[in-house]
Amino acid sequence: MFSSSSKPFPCQYPGCTSSYQRREHLNRHEAQHRGGVVSACPFCGKTFRRGDTLRRHVRHDHADAELESVRAVQACEGCRVAKVRCRGGVPCEQCQAKNRECIFAQPSSTASHPSHYPEDQQPEQEDNDGDMDIEPDNAPTSSTEKIQHYVHLYFSHFHTHWPILHRHTFDIAHEPPFLVQALIMVGLWVSGTVSGREAAIELHSKLGSSILEQRSRWDRTFPDEREQEEDGNAPASRWPIATYQGILIYLIFSLISSKARIESLDLTLSISPSDRTILSALTGTCLRNNIFYYPRMLERYLGVNDITCIWVGVEEIKRLGLALYKVSRLCGGHSNRDENQSEEDGPVFRLSDLQLPAPDSRHLWDAASNAELSRLLQMDGCTRPGRLDGSQEANWISNFGQVIDASMEFQWI
Repeated sequence: MFSSSSKPFPCQYPGCTSSYQRREHLNRHEAQHRGGVVSACPFCGKTFRRGDTLRRHVRHDHADAELESVRAVQACEGCRVAKVRCRGGVPCEQCQAKNRECIFAQPSSTASHPSHYPEDQQPEQEDNDGDMDIEPDNAPTSSTEKIQHYVHLYFSHFHTHWPILHRHTFDIAHEPPFLVQALIMVGLWVSGTVSGREAAIELHSKLGSSILEQRSRWDRTFPDEREQEEDGNAPASRWPIATYQGILIYLIFSLISSKARIESLDLTLSISPSDRTILSALTGTCLRNNIFYYPRMLERYLGVNDITCIWVGVEEIKRLGLALYKVSRLCGGHSNRDENQSEEDGPVFRLSDLQLPAPDSRHLWDAASNAELSRLLQMDGCTRPGRLDGSQEANWISNFGQVIDASMEFQWI
């Protein structure tokens, strides 16, 4: 454990001797002294202080339940006057960030049922867990029905080729706005209409700007075990996986929508300098945080007893890693650097960096509900006793990747 002297951010409240290694941890702690926001699950009443923990709980423990729309049915006075989007809650995000009173002109369901809003809609003040704070103004669609339509198009057309999100537990009401916007972008593009593609390009530009502007939020090293806090959350749970998924979808769309031709003989796809910066940053933060190290992946679910919750979360990280490797290779990320290649091009992503087993079978991934997935997992364990044990390092992708990465004979692959 760290000593108090090595933690430069002490609590300033009288009588409190707590200190923290990071300022955002101190902010969260001091919010408890102030009576910080605690959000309750709208189905079982369990309370959470962290948005990612509540989202994971709702997605996997109440996946078959219905939840009211999280969008505000009425803007508060402060947001109305400032002409900014009010996302609901009491207080709303804007009022909480500005430390002002949140007032609604008339009674609304938002005021009478504050617990129906997930914590990511009521974030702790100045907290930074790596999630992107984004919901672009003038988004091409705002109604839940239209959002669902474009998300459906995403899964119908894009998901088959890039199965990185678990379709049957994805719920727009419980996902970060940034990830939802990334799916809308793809849905607009595959809609096939001229206006849809134009809107997709515009949204892509806005998302790219936001990714770069908020790079410090997601491109950083997250706490390890020594910095685990008293709230009982495993340190790996702070990985903003949804943010990484959204950024990767953004990069894939960059390649899909690019008008540049392939001119390299090795079929390397061109990518803009700003997108290469994003790709390098995403690769770097994943490698620094050991996100694709199987034991760390399992740590993310310490204290979680639901096997389907654990399985889906681990599978999404596996598929994130493989998709990131594929994009890196398409953009010219070779196993060994050329002598003239600059370090500014960022870290190379190798198969040997995927210290995890291969994804499970497609019939498990396509299970239509938690109940079906649980049943299939039990059957799979009984009928396939000879399946590879993911906990054994010999069965990790990295074990085979080392052979390919180290051999000159495979550099053309």
